[in-house]
Amino acid sequence: MEIFRYKSDAWGQRVLEGVSWDLLWFFVGAALLFIVLHAIYKRRLLKGSAENE
Repeated sequence: MEIFRYKSDAWGQRVLEGVSWDLLWFFVGAALLFIVLHAIYKRRLLKGSAENE
């Protein structure tokens, strides 16, 4: 699996054509996991501060 795709331009130089879409779902899952963990953390933090008052 190539992460970056390259090709040659008209002058023979190697240029970046784009990135692979294969890892898209990995980053979507990582972002969702971060959001869920952050929400759990904030809920516990707010619950703990309400008990201290």
